[in-house]
Amino acid sequence: MTTALVVSGRFRANQWEYATMQRLGRQVEALARVVDRIDCLFLTHEMLASEPENVRTYEDHLRRLWTAKLSLKVAFVQSMSEMTGWRARWQQGRGIFDVYAQEFVRDLVNEATFSVVRAALRSGPDLICAHRLEIMSLCMKLSRDIGRTPVFFDLDDIEHIALSRRLLRQPNSPLQRLRLMEIPRLLLAEIQAIRRSHSTFVCSELDCQYLRKLACSRRVEVVVNSTRFPVSLRADAPEPVVLFVGTLAYQANALAADILVRDIWPKVRTRVPRARLIVAGRYPERLKSYPSTDPSVVFTGYVENLRDLYQQARVFCCPILNGAGTRVKIIEAAAHACAIVSTTLGAEGLDFDNGTEIVVRDGVAPLADECVRLLEDPEAAKRIGIAAREKARRTYEHGTVVAHLERLFRAGMRPVRACREASGSAAWKS
Repeated sequence: MTTALVVSGRFRANQWEYATMQRLGRQVEALARVVDRIDCLFLTHEMLASEPENVRTYEDHLRRLWTAKLSLKVAFVQSMSEMTGWRARWQQGRGIFDVYAQEFVRDLVNEATFSVVRAALRSGPDLICAHRLEIMSLCMKLSRDIGRTPVFFDLDDIEHIALSRRLLRQPNSPLQRLRLMEIPRLLLAEIQAIRRSHSTFVCSELDCQYLRKLACSRRVEVVVNSTRFPVSLRADAPEPVVLFVGTLAYQANALAADILVRDIWPKVRTRVPRARLIVAGRYPERLKSYPSTDPSVVFTGYVENLRDLYQQARVFCCPILNGAGTRVKIIEAAAHACAIVSTTLGAEGLDFDNGTEIVVRDGVAPLADECVRLLEDPEAAKRIGIAAREKARRTYEHGTVVAHLERLFRAGMRPVRACREASGSAAWKS
C-alpha cells in the first residue's frame, strides 16, 4: 500500500473556503489518484480543534470535500505570540540571525511538535507534502527522520516578498518595520527549502522564474491557483453593482476593502448615483470603514455560495496594495464572467490581458474612473467578462490543475517505487 503524508499549519475550524485550504485541497485530490492512503496532519493553535469528537467531524467533512482516502490527525500547538517585555524583544532580535525564531515558524520548533510529526513519519510515507514555508522549515529540522522520502513543498506565496510589502505599506506600528532586518534570513530559508525539497510549488510563472534564478535550482514548478467553473454563464447584471470578495481578517484584503469603501466608492457614487457596492467576507467588523454610513454600501459577512453575488455584480474591483502570489478572488470573478478592475499588484502573476480580459489601473482616481466606465457601459463590461472567462477556463480550471499535480506526484513517486521493487527483488533472490 502506498501512502502520502500531508502536513499543514494553516488549519482553521469550519473555514475551508480560505484560498490556502482550497489550494491544499487540489493537492490532496491529486494525491488520491496516485497513492492508496493519505494521512493529513494539521498543527493548530485551536485547542478545541484537537478534541477527538471534533477531529472525527472535520475528517468526515474533508472526506466529502476532498477524498475518501483521507485519514486526519489534528494536533494542538502552543502559541508563543503572547510573549511580552524583554522576552519578546529577545525573540525578535534572534529572528535576524535565526529563522526558527521568526514569528511564522517559532511555535513549531519544540519537542512536542517534533514528536507529533515523528509519529506520523513512522508510518513510512512514500511521499510528503509540506504545506507552506513553516512546515518545510520543520521538515528541514527533521531531515534525518525523513531520510530519502521525496518532499513536495508548496511555498504558494513568496514569504520574504509578502512580509516586506506588508511591513513597508501596512505595519501595525512604526517599530514593526524593524522586522525588515529579518528579511535576509527569511530569504535564505526559502532558498534552503527549495534546494532540499524534491519539488517546490509556486502559483505563477513570474514567481517561478524569480526563484529558479535566486535558488539556482530548476526544482520550482508552477501550480496555479484554480477554481470550479459554474456550469452555465451568468445572465447580464441588470443593476450597476460593484463587488469585492475576501476574508477581511487578512490585512491585504482589509486594506483593499477600506480603500474601496472610503476612497474609491464616493467618487463612483457621485457619478453613478444608482450604483451599489457589496463587500463580502468574514470579519467586516475589523475594517475601519465598517459600518458604512452610506446606504449604497452593503457588508454581507461570510457568504457560503458566492454565485448569486457574482450574478448581481457588473464589476469586480480588487484594489490590492500588498501581499504576494496570485489572487483567487480574481480567478473566481473571471470564472463567473465578471468584468474585473484591479491594481497592478492585485493582478500580479495572472495571465490576463490588460484592456481586453481585465482592466489594470493604479491610484484611486483611475480605479474609480474605470468602475464608472464599466458601470455605465454594460456591453463593454460583458465583453471583458466573457474574455476573462475564456482565458481562465484554459489556464485556471480545477480539473486541469489537479491533472498537472497528478503528473508531478507520479514523477516523484517513480524513484521510490523503483527502489522498493529493487529491494524486493534482491530479498527474493537471497
